[in-house]
Amino acid sequence: MWQGQRDRIAHRRTGSGRGLRRHRQADRRRIRRVVTTEDREGRDVAEVRPRHRLEGIAASPGIGIGPAYIVDRGRVQVPRYSIERGDVREEIGRFREALRATQEQLEAIKSRLPHGEHRQILKAQQMMLRDPDLTGDVEARIREDLINAEWAMMTVARDVERMLSEAADEVFRERSSDVAHLSNRVLLNLLGKTDDEIDPPAGSVVVAFDLSPADTAALARADVTGLVTEVGGRTSHSAIMARSLEIPAVVGVEDVTEYVRTNDMVVVDGTHGHVVIRPTRDEIEHWQEVRRRYDAFEDEVQRDHALPATTLDGVHVVLRANAALDEEIASASFHGADGIGLYRTEYVFMGRDAPPTEEEHYRRAKAILRRMAPHPVTFRTFDLGADKVAAYVRGRGAGENPALGVRSLRLALRERHLFVAQLKGLLRAALHGPLRIMLPFVSGLEELEAALEVLDEAKSELAREGMAHATDVPVGIMVEVPAAALAADRLAPEVDFFSIGTNDLIQYTLAIDRENDDVGYLYEPLHPAILRQLRMVAEAGARANVPVSLCGEMAADPRYTWVIVGLGIHELSMHPSAIPVVKNIVRQSTLAEMEALAAEALAARSGAEAERRVLEVMQARFPEHLEHGGVDGLPRPGGPVPVRARSGDDGAGEAGQSSETGGYGAM
Repeated sequence: MWQGQRDRIAHRRTGSGRGLRRHRQADRRRIRRVVTTEDREGRDVAEVRPRHRLEGIAASPGIGIGPAYIVDRGRVQVPRYSIERGDVREEIGRFREALRATQEQLEAIKSRLPHGEHRQILKAQQMMLRDPDLTGDVEARIREDLINAEWAMMTVARDVERMLSEAADEVFRERSSDVAHLSNRVLLNLLGKTDDEIDPPAGSVVVAFDLSPADTAALARADVTGLVTEVGGRTSHSAIMARSLEIPAVVGVEDVTEYVRTNDMVVVDGTHGHVVIRPTRDEIEHWQEVRRRYDAFEDEVQRDHALPATTLDGVHVVLRANAALDEEIASASFHGADGIGLYRTEYVFMGRDAPPTEEEHYRRAKAILRRMAPHPVTFRTFDLGADKVAAYVRGRGAGENPALGVRSLRLALRERHLFVAQLKGLLRAALHGPLRIMLPFVSGLEELEAALEVLDEAKSELAREGMAHATDVPVGIMVEVPAAALAADRLAPEVDFFSIGTNDLIQYTLAIDRENDDVGYLYEPLHPAILRQLRMVAEAGARANVPVSLCGEMAADPRYTWVIVGLGIHELSMHPSAIPVVKNIVRQSTLAEMEALAAEALAARSGAEAERRVLEVMQARFPEHLEHGGVDGLPRPGGPVPVRARSGDDGAGEAGQSSETGGYGAM
């Protein structure tokens, strides 16, 4: 399935940063024509409407340059009127006919697409249309309130949107827009109106407040060079689709639709989250050079995607992917991952009224194993609690500080029936491929032993039921609590592997909230306390012959590759698109120089001193890798977290000027 998608991506590689090379000459002609067009007074168009630079969330890496194609999707105007009791059956029939028409429209769009993530997105929309809670609520409103189907559909959809938009987890907040888009399509069918598909011209940059899944599916057939939306995050469908098709994208760009007009020239830096509207001639030439360098480097590192990450002196480093979405599984294969080092299972528990069954866990894990074969997949048992909630366990022991309350493994041990069902499904699926089970948020030996007892219970139940299952599944733990890092030597003999979760480990060790910008400057991955814990865990694992991996954001940051490997951690797990850059660094390095830099970092008096030295060495040795990596939003020691979502006119600027976050196109 992914091969077809990979062929399409190879076909597209140009202005998208990896895409559309056959449009490069056309792009240059179009840029020249737009920029040199003059008004009646002889002034450049770029001078008539000022140049702007906006900032957003870097959603899909690459550089795109092209004229804007504006997508204007407003809310459907919905009438409200009362109906007679005798007309209820007819009104419900009209609603069901609109659902049927919507299903057929989505199926028609889906049938024109190749297999891949874009089809899965539309399939999810079709499943929503069959959700008995949604359709049942609409029909109940019609029946009980005696109102028209349009108004009933709108009010139910708005209630669902509101509930999702208030969710703590980003994935579920993003799904609120899916409900809005789907309800709009149903409403249009009820009103007898059409929702025209978007048809952006080749080489254009799509600019929209938001895109529906049907709109984003249209991108799969259009050779666009970039995407910018006013709302959304990295888990929005627009972002997912852009990454799947490898189109540079920046989302969450405040007020972008207020600044851009059709055919305005737009530059999209999907690596660092920059959007330049109506750039100057010098800027366009600069960004074209940026794109050329980006594409050349991308081609270079991607050529090695199937090669092992082996150092010049023969040391192999395992590079796996972190995943939670189907799109990330496909991306992991494409980018040469050695398997999945962290599969987040909690999302299957969220956004539903009842927990997933053992059979659901089994089928999902089996499907993922088959897609990643022959590589291993590490399933982290559900990490619910704090900002990731499920309706059927909400409010149980959250406390005033849920991040330190009943969450993750603590919650699993309390909600034993949920834990057992998940473990039974995973044990059954382990017959179909190399599956590993990882326990999150372990703080000590007693907690680990309690979890292993539940695993034994799950095995015993399967044996009594006569259900085929694996009995020797590797079990490891996330080392993300300082207590676990400090007691790694006690925990190592009881597990098959360690995986260090640096995101939480840094947060808890340094007593900071990484979501709080006011203390973001204290988030120091190279703080002496962090480096010492990493070395401690690596040494405990080596003594017990237990493999140690690192799966936090540090793993994806090319600045830290040498330090991590030099500390003795030879397995890294990261978001899939980061793998080629990190692999290329490993293949050009020796273990000796990595260990030397790690020793210097350990000897530093502070995190800031370690950061300066590490950045000095890595910038000198791998300047393009650090620029290309585009590590978005990670704080720099000694200063506040860069603001990622700001907008405004920062003046014309000079071509080549760099920003606080660095990068190819920082201007």
